[in-house]
Amino acid sequence: MGDTTTVRVATSTRDHLNRVSAASGETVDATIQRGLRLIEREAWRKQAEIDAKAAGADADDRAEVAAAIRELTGE
Repeated sequence: MGDTTTVRVATSTRDHLNRVSAASGETVDATIQRGLRLIEREAWRKQAEIDAKAAGADADDRAEVAAAIRELTGE
């Protein structure tokens, strides 16, 4: 694992983390890393949703997407 550090969390948080780690059969470090990846993926998904809504509201963006789809599908 390399270098390690201590992070202060509530005892209940530590216990919860230990239960989740044990249930998944992974280390606490792996559980934290997996959780961070999920948080990052969710943030990306939310931003993509915001961007898609904004693009859908813009006529020029809709036309550009429609042209790209026509080009890709040959229609």
